Amino acid sequence: MKRRQFTAPFSKNKEKKLKKSERLNQELIFLSDKKRFNLQDLMDNFQISKRTALRDVASLEELGLALYAEAGRAGGHSLLQEDLLTKIYFNSDEVAAIFFALKAMEQLKETPFNESFQMISQKLLKNLAASRQQQALASQAAVSFFNPPAVHHNPYLRLLMESILHDSLVRANFKGQQVLLQPCQLFFRDGNWLFAAYDLVGQAFWNYRCDQLQDCTEQAAVPNKLSLAELKQKQLEFEHDNSGQEFKILLNHRGQEHFLKNLYPNMQLEHEGGTTYLTGSYTPRTFEYLIDYLLTFGLNAKIITPEELRRSFKERLAAILDQYS
Repeated sequence: MKRRQFTAPFSKNKEKKLKKSERLNQELIFLSDKKRFNLQDLMDNFQISKRTALRDVASLEELGLALYAEAGRAGGHSLLQEDLLTKIYFNSDEVAAIFFALKAMEQLKETPFNESFQMISQKLLKNLAASRQQQALASQAAVSFFNPPAVHHNPYLRLLMESILHDSLVRANFKGQQVLLQPCQLFFRDGNWLFAAYDLVGQAFWNYRCDQLQDCTEQAAVPNKLSLAELKQKQLEFEHDNSGQEFKILLNHRGQEHFLKNLYPNMQLEHEGGTTYLTGSYTPRTFEYLIDYLLTFGLNAKIITPEELRRSFKERLAAILDQYS
């Protein structure tokens, strides 16, 4: 009689799918809404052996997780603390990545948050061992970012962020005009903070410059406010609106790189054989913005169509040359 082979339920390969630090973080999240658990819970959910589960429990206790072991055949562990996510272990690469990101964000100078990123870095450093502190500081010193900081003061960033999170409206004076807006997104582009919002009075979606707002206040809900799904749909339609005047612009290699560094809605690259074109559409409201944008390409772009855009672009170039005549 052929002896039946026994296959272990947990292989070393399975256990190594996740690094230990990643698995411990996921186990903390898994236990965050539980008052009690046993080893089998960890074994089933993370596909680990009993020995690994025991080691993980010991590691979780070292990280500060307060546990009470219950004796007996049906015993397990009870959690003695309410907030499990106050202490999460990060490996060396994760710590370096956090400080790398914080240094990149420092370039903005102005954000929707009250605390500066430099202050956050200092607080995080205090919670690291001396060797980890040196590593974090060395990684920051080794990298520099030269993105443009915010050009203008934006006093309403915090208010706009809160209105998005609260799904509320803002009433503001924008370029001398009173508007009632429903914001859905904040973003940073070319040294300026902007926010995407739907104008409930004008019934149109637009990207507004934050620094051009005046007397901005958060408003209570109104009957004609859009649902989140409707708001996202309006934004999608705005970003892919092809109802305006179409344009076609020839780009060389540098022109393609320039476009990829400064992406705008309603524009895309099209390849015809070995030639690349920038295509899209504009409206009367975006016409001047488009001309200013095309000027930044220098000799790396040539307008093919329409003639209206070619003519206005040449007039702008003539006005620039007149300054030197």
